[in-house]
Amino acid sequence: MKDQVINVLKTVEREGIDNLINFLCESDFFTAPSSTKYHLACKGGLAQHTMNVLGAALKLNKQYKTCDNKSVIIAAICHDLCKVNFYKIVNDPPTDPQMRYLNSLLQRHKCKTPPVINKAYAAVLIDFLLHKYEAGMELPCLIDNYEVDDQFPLGHGEKSLFVARQYIKLTIDEALAVRWHMGLSDIGPHFDFPSGHSYRTAVEKSKLVTIIQLADMEASFLMEA
Repeated sequence: MKDQVINVLKTVEREGIDNLINFLCESDFFTAPSSTKYHLACKGGLAQHTMNVLGAALKLNKQYKTCDNKSVIIAAICHDLCKVNFYKIVNDPPTDPQMRYLNSLLQRHKCKTPPVINKAYAAVLIDFLLHKYEAGMELPCLIDNYEVDDQFPLGHGEKSLFVARQYIKLTIDEALAVRWHMGLSDIGPHFDFPSGHSYRTAVEKSKLVTIIQLADMEASFLMEA
């Protein structure tokens, strides 16, 4: 995955691209999860999600032929830079009710209790035993339990844009796509002022905004669900 990200970035001939690559390599980008529990909440999840978004975005751009592919690459890889150095491993123990329920499922299916179980892993095991397990199947491997440790609470799209701009110059389309990749879910309750108006205007000005937003949704809710 690391080689894939680096190689695709190197196809973009732009000042600062090596600085961006160095930043990714020196950060936890390639080991961080993509979320605490929602999608790809596992080691390497952030890099995997980024490449999933890139693949979906390139397919959309091929279909509609609206943007330069190099801009698609930059926007897709930068869209979640807000999650770099953002999570920490806590490995909280499962709650007593959670563990009792898990043990009942393990006994029902005649499965051995794993030697190490944290809260996140217990939730994964319960879901697996309820919905996916068939006789003879191996249990999922232990996963870490993550929580947010935001040292720079600037926001989501705003923070990704800020981080990207430390290393590489962005076009207007790329900046708008990174900032607004969360679409309506990132503008808060006051839709009409000021963020709602800004989001609608960004969509009207740049097709790349919609491409990255749709690709992010496809990756998060279909590919990684």
